[in-house]
Amino acid sequence: MTPENNELPEAVVKPVNRISTIWLIPLIALTIGAWMVIDQWLKQGPLITIEFSNAQGISPKESLIKLRNITVGKVVDIKLNDKLDGVIVSARMNRKASELLTKDSNFWVVKPRVSLSSVSGLSTILSGYFIEFSPGEEKTSKYHFVGLENPPSTPIGTPGLHITLDSSSDNAFDIGAPVLFRGSQAGRIEYAHLNTEEGKMYYNVFIEAPYDKLITTNTRFWEVTGIDFELSGQGVRINTGTIETLLGGGVSFDVPAYLTKGEPIKEHAQFSIFPNKQKVNERVFYAAQSYMLLFNQSIRGLKPGSPVEYKGLHIGEVVRTDIDYPEMSNVLDKNTLLPIMIKIYPGRLGLKDNEVGLHKMQRDMNQWITSGLHGSISNNNLLLGSKYIELKYIDSSLEAPETFGDLLLIPTADDELEQVMTRVSNITKSIEEIPFNDIIKSTSKALKVITESMDQFDSTSERFENLLNDPKSQTLIAQINSTLKGVESLTKSYSDGSKTNQQLNDVLQSLDKTINNLTPLIMKLNMQPNRLIFNSDNAEVQPTAGN
Repeated sequence: MTPENNELPEAVVKPVNRISTIWLIPLIALTIGAWMVIDQWLKQGPLITIEFSNAQGISPKESLIKLRNITVGKVVDIKLNDKLDGVIVSARMNRKASELLTKDSNFWVVKPRVSLSSVSGLSTILSGYFIEFSPGEEKTSKYHFVGLENPPSTPIGTPGLHITLDSSSDNAFDIGAPVLFRGSQAGRIEYAHLNTEEGKMYYNVFIEAPYDKLITTNTRFWEVTGIDFELSGQGVRINTGTIETLLGGGVSFDVPAYLTKGEPIKEHAQFSIFPNKQKVNERVFYAAQSYMLLFNQSIRGLKPGSPVEYKGLHIGEVVRTDIDYPEMSNVLDKNTLLPIMIKIYPGRLGLKDNEVGLHKMQRDMNQWITSGLHGSISNNNLLLGSKYIELKYIDSSLEAPETFGDLLLIPTADDELEQVMTRVSNITKSIEEIPFNDIIKSTSKALKVITESMDQFDSTSERFENLLNDPKSQTLIAQINSTLKGVESLTKSYSDGSKTNQQLNDVLQSLDKTINNLTPLIMKLNMQPNRLIFNSDNAEVQPTAGN
């Protein structure tokens, strides 16, 4: 190999002016990533916060927010609030759902719930808890919400009417309790609130369409307890409602028969709940005047609300049965009378239910009392022991009515049954005073004498029987029989139609004729006893006078 051939060729260096294609891969990846970030940013909705009392069943980045079973958001964070008495849930909503986030939107946790009115959320046993979203109707946007502890009974947007009911009854109603119209469910109770100042329960009720058209100014609401039991003089009446009202109770409504349909009402109008339908059918009277009665007998069975009647008509009711009056002294004193306060409605007396009727009743009451109006305690139901006040007139008038405190006093009288019981007690006391021991002793002695007499009669009967069995007695009996036969034949000879009887009748007739012939002679002798001596035709002989 020659030296020339051992030399290496000189390299020629040329500058590179273009980018290598290898850089396209990270550039494409960066572009895709940026596009995905921008797309995710464009698609994601706003971040909202929801306050709950606890985070039971909710997990960050796992729990979903659903609307009509469609996912519209997801929980991203959970933390305690500033007061440490609740939690704040942060959730990212979808962009399409952001338009539904308004001021009246609601959120609540869906979980298994069992109540008297319904059973819900059983599907979450397998799928887990989630947050339900209920859109609002207002246009004002909002991104911070207070979650509901229970799901709303009525979804927003449901056609119907919201009203408020108040109740002073001892029975309370749960949220979701039904509101019925003649047995058909027309709505439900959505919220319950206790007013501590008034001592009343207030209920927010939603009436669904078309039942909302039935709510007017004359509509009345009453309690439905499932079983309505009434014991009266006509027998026993039992009405049963639905299973739902039987378990949890409910409210029913209608317009009483004595009222017209009434005028339509506005949203959130307020009504009172009556204890039962019977109270609804009774006319409501507002004007009333209180009176007092003093009794010297037991008032057991009387209670506030017991009726006051006159000839069977309900004219009022009992207001108080306690003794908390300044005029009351020692109750154990036998002269102490027990006070009963009643109130009477002028509207139930046929007067006007206003101040005019009230003043007229107050003026007339003085005259009624002086005319003999009294009050008494009567038995309303002997089985249940309930009583009522009966007003009646008796023959006992007063010169002027009296007062108890600042109230007019109506005189009292014993009940008819009480009077009968008093008479029975007096009769029983009289019976107890009868000397039964002395009577028993006298009766015993009389029985002893009767026993001795019976023994003597038995011995006499025995001797008489022995006498009859004696042969000599038999002969005597034969002679007696013979004598009786002779008497019998003699009697027959003098019987009607017999010869002896005919002869006797002839003799009696002759004797009668003789007596008839002698009758004139006897009458003349009675008039002139000397007729047999002197001739009746000559004048009466007059004695001559002496010289």
